[in-house]
Amino acid sequence: MKPETLWLLTGIAGTLGVLVCLWCMMNKKNGLYTRLCALQEGFAMPDLQFRYDAEKLYTTLDAVGEEGKRLMMRFWTLDFALIASMFAMMAVVTNNIATISWLAAVMLWSNILRAVADLLEDALLLIASAGYPDKKRVIPAKMAGVVTAVKWVAAVAWVAGMFLSLFLRGWAM
Repeated sequence: MKPETLWLLTGIAGTLGVLVCLWCMMNKKNGLYTRLCALQEGFAMPDLQFRYDAEKLYTTLDAVGEEGKRLMMRFWTLDFALIASMFAMMAVVTNNIATISWLAAVMLWSNILRAVADLLEDALLLIASAGYPDKKRVIPAKMAGVVTAVKWVAAVAWVAGMFLSLFLRGWAM
């Protein structure tokens, strides 16, 4: 099979994976996030913010109750599939647009760092939330907040690389 075909199939699989995960998480009728927002006015997932601390995580868990905790843990579990799908999509975009080797390397490593940080973040959030409120695991909760910031910085670096690559490609035309 040609490399171009593999990249195309990877892009299709990644795109379909992202769409299915986002539909399960965000659809207006019965998505996990929609159901969480119904439990608390102004609800915000901690890991969708740039930075948070253990107290913010536990305050959010208290506000949504046991049902909300269960939904948040399902959200983070489903996020593992979203991370893998996004990694595939971002790798395909990097392959297709980054023509300068150093920029391709920056985008590739930003994508890897983002995916690893996101996986670690979800694992830490699941550990920190399991058994709460009986067991308050503060160390994983604090670590998750730091890892979240790393994830967002890596994602922004990748997006900046994408725009720079597109600009350079456009400039060359």
